[in-house]
Amino acid sequence: MSAPVTRQPPAGPENIREVPGAWPVLGHIVPMLRRPLEFLPAGARYGDVVKVRFGRLPVYVLTHPDAVREVLVPGDLDYKRGRIFEKLEPGLGRGLATVSGAEHRRLRRLLQPVFTRERLVGYASVMRDAAEGTAASWQDGQTLEADVAMNELALTALTRSLFRFTAGADTSRAIQNGMGCLCHGLLMRTVLPSVWTRVPTPGNVRFDRAMATMHRAVGDLIGTYRDAGEDRGDVLSALLAARDDNGDGLSVEEVHAQVMTLALTGIEAPGAVLGWLMYEIGRDPEVAERVHTEIDTVLEGRPPHFDDLPRLEYLDRVVTEVLRLHTPLVFMRRTLSEVRVGGAVVPAGAEVVYSPYLLHHDPRWFHDPLRFDPDRWLPENAARIPRGAFIPFAAGAYQCVGKLFATTELTMIAAVLCARWRMRPVPGVPVREIATALVRPDRLPMTVHRRDVGGHDGHGEHGARG
Repeated sequence: MSAPVTRQPPAGPENIREVPGAWPVLGHIVPMLRRPLEFLPAGARYGDVVKVRFGRLPVYVLTHPDAVREVLVPGDLDYKRGRIFEKLEPGLGRGLATVSGAEHRRLRRLLQPVFTRERLVGYASVMRDAAEGTAASWQDGQTLEADVAMNELALTALTRSLFRFTAGADTSRAIQNGMGCLCHGLLMRTVLPSVWTRVPTPGNVRFDRAMATMHRAVGDLIGTYRDAGEDRGDVLSALLAARDDNGDGLSVEEVHAQVMTLALTGIEAPGAVLGWLMYEIGRDPEVAERVHTEIDTVLEGRPPHFDDLPRLEYLDRVVTEVLRLHTPLVFMRRTLSEVRVGGAVVPAGAEVVYSPYLLHHDPRWFHDPLRFDPDRWLPENAARIPRGAFIPFAAGAYQCVGKLFATTELTMIAAVLCARWRMRPVPGVPVREIATALVRPDRLPMTVHRRDVGGHDGHGEHGARG
């Protein structure tokens, strides 16, 4: 049962407690980069709003769900996108994930037709076909790097949804490499001074080259689509066809930016989550048995369709619990004026951090937070979780517009793979979380075992969770 909600007394900017451990000149850069998954959650003991320093830059970290809701739900009234989103702009352009205010509202309205139910049904079939292709390529008893395999599968599903007919292997690989560079370096680029990105380090040179190659490939593909002038039932066709109330569509630059945004949210994030999803199902015999039994019962041996997904209730809870336990580390906002949040006064122009990882691992809101427990999302249990404590897709005006696309992809792919295979972690190989823009496994070797028509693999459900 969740502990009682406690609030700290009001504090002005000068009285907000600073998290201990700052280094001279560097502030909290070193502990933030060395151990981010421990550093941020530990800040909750010092107040609902606490201060850290990235060098000389003060950053205000929200540690209470109420404080996070005070920032996210008003959305663009008192806040704009913060520093971390500015660091995304070289890779994404000025798209839905990087712009603020009226510009964001306009783009969001234009993108709504991309995610209609009719189009989601089509995307779901693309996701299913991609997953079936991956499932058909495995061999019984094979050991594979599940994190790599799931990232490749997410790439295939996303590029086929974005560009159904004309995306070649070179384009797909350019997008994957570019998004990988963008995500892996994002935390460091956010924490370090902006001048660091202009230093010609090997990492910065690789980043610049990957961005240039990715943008060139996507730009060529958009040009091909515009010249063809037909709706191919994919995301890019929907973007090119989108019109506002005045009949105006997206500019070429805006279409390009939306493609980049969808690539980031459709490859790197679901690839990481799918890896964790297979890991959590595979390492717990009870969870695996319930997932496989439900899939066998609902699907009766046939491929899943979009309308089947709501009936996979336990699998949905498993996906939700993975999104809680293995969630993005940090997002940011910037105050447009002096604001009062979490009982504290934060000055204008300040960087405000909220961390899904911090909230999702706080024992005040989630009993035994390190335990993987899909049944915490049964309605009677979920009702006890405070509003704002679970925010894998943010909330308010800047909530992820592709939330249903993402959850459809995760559930569909998991249903296809688990219908045909049992995946088990390799015994004796520890799996550790590492934080970049996302929280990924450092390695994820798993062995796949074929399931027969009756849903049994001949290996039993033995084994221990580890």
